[in-house]
Amino acid sequence: MSSSSSQTIVSPVVAHIPRTTNPVDDFFGLARSSSRTWDSRSQCDELPAYVDAPEYTLRAQEPVTLAMYLFKFGFLFPPFWILGVIILLSPLRAPAPANTPGAWLPEKTDAERQVILNRMRTTELKWARRCLYALLALVHIIIAIVIGVVAWHALRK
Repeated sequence: MSSSSSQTIVSPVVAHIPRTTNPVDDFFGLARSSSRTWDSRSQCDELPAYVDAPEYTLRAQEPVTLAMYLFKFGFLFPPFWILGVIILLSPLRAPAPANTPGAWLPEKTDAERQVILNRMRTTELKWARRCLYALLALVHIIIAIVIGVVAWHALRK
């Protein structure tokens, strides 16, 4: 029994891709070859480095506020929108100072608390305005329905 090792050289499989020109690909510089080996890497060996998104693309999450809930639940019970509008009329005051017992965010500095309060006030007023707009839209719809019913009733007689 003779043991002879035979080595087989495997050549890469070559696929023929018909050359089609696409104006969009030509514009953006996508070069296609007429043949491509399956075992070769992609045309672009170097990929761009992944970096953090720039600051302007990151969105800070809004704080959750009462007016936000009043707006969303107002679609189920529209009088909540009236309560949301009342927030526009009420003065928004800061909670108790940090040196009192049961203070709000005692671990934060005064500047940090002020930044958080300003964000909350801005968000609260934004959602309160949305409650106002939703309430006005509802009132307009009700007025249109009443005018339509009155006109229909008047023309019927």
